[in-house]
Amino acid sequence: MKELFKTVGKMEPDDLVISTQPPCRVGNGVLKANAGALKRGTILAKGTDGKLDILGNDESAEAYGILTDDVEASESDLPVDIYISGMFNANKLIVKDGYEIKESDKDTLRKYGIEYRAALNTN
Repeated sequence: MKELFKTVGKMEPDDLVISTQPPCRVGNGVLKANAGALKRGTILAKGTDGKLDILGNDESAEAYGILTDDVEASESDLPVDIYISGMFNANKLIVKDGYEIKESDKDTLRKYGIEYRAALNTN
């Protein structure tokens, strides 16, 4: 009976997802080789080659989704899971350093079902 109370893991909320409406949906994509270490909550853009990279690296790439987990992309392309819809905390979203999210980025994300708003940081 002692196995009923065994701890198998620990979860700490990161406040990235802030609502169940619209519901979170997860899809997938291919992260461009040499994208480096990216954190959960990174907004990814899809380039003309169909590969994903952090928003702000390629001006011609269009905002596409939000990375679900931390990843490390080295010399080869990497399959990744991405949020393709949901309500997210704007304070937790990540883009390339120095890049400002444009209205066109917001419009594109809304088109895909991704919405965000500022929420209080609890960490």
